[in-house]
This record gives sequence, structure tokens and C-alpha cells, in this order.
Amino acid sequence: MKKLLFLFSLAISLVLLFASCSSDDDAKSNCESCTSSDGTLYELCENADGTYTAKQDGEVTAIITEGELEGFTPKEVVELTCELDGGEITF
Repeated sequence: MKKLLFLFSLAISLVLLFASCSSDDDAKSNCESCTSSDGTLYELCENADGTYTAKQDGEVTAIITEGELEGFTPKEVVELTCELDGGEITF
């Protein structure tokens, strides 16, 4: 009986060892993006330090702070940039 209990405990331990939580998954991107009518891809990605990386067609164009968003959400900034086909996201 002790052997069976040991094997059962070992099996449970192995299952728990290889189980994962949803928080263990790869970090999801905190980026807002859109493609303008001329085909330009604009992205604004939140960094872990309270700044945002602005990209145009995959190239970094600026690092901006939350204060530089001037009350707009990152999504609003990207959407406005796409609507205006405004070149780089700059502040």
C-alpha cells in the first residue's frame, strides 16, 4: 500500500511539475497599430517603464512618455495618425 501511495504521489507531482498557468504564456503585445490608406503601418507599443515606442513600418521613430500623449489613449494616437497619413508619430 505504501508503494502504491508513493507511486500515486510521484505521478501527481510529475503532472503538477509540467502544468502551467495562463500567466506563464508569452507576454502579449501591448501595441496599438493600424495601416493607413497608403499602406503605412503605424504602431505604438507600451514599454514596461511607462514610455511608448512609436514605429512606422517596423522602424522605431520615437520613444515618448505618457505625458506626451496629451490625454489621448495610445489607440487614439495611432488611429489619428492613420487617418491623417501623418508620417511619423512624433510629439
